Amino acid sequence: MEEHWVEDFVPESQALVVRTKNGPIVLLGCGHSGVVNALSQIRETIQDKSIHALMGGLHLFAADDQTLTWTAERLRGIGIENLMAGHCTGIEPLIRLRAGLSLTRRTAVVDAVGSSFSLGVGIKPTNIAM
Repeated sequence: MEEHWVEDFVPESQALVVRTKNGPIVLLGCGHSGVVNALSQIRETIQDKSIHALMGGLHLFAADDQTLTWTAERLRGIGIENLMAGHCTGIEPLIRLRAGLSLTRRTAVVDAVGSSFSLGVGIKPTNIAM
């Protein structure tokens, strides 16, 4: 079977954005239009700062190596300070993003029930999320 690029056109996606002095806190449901697209739009129209916290689904569970590398590079350019990704992100993609963004086990975790993020405190993961 010959491989080729297929346009994955999803015209809309939703995100909840909280503007803070430290930068936006962003909650994505499933990020179908692409996390890079969503965050670029947020920085252009809502608050042009590094993303203080990104939480939710990034829809990368089936992403190949090339897509994960591209996504990490773009997110590094946007600036991500804290990452809590779950749902449709996938565990390995989260680990790959953590490395690509030079985040740590304290600043990038699997989003799990009971995990939280507090402004000024950061991520409080559950034991399973680390």
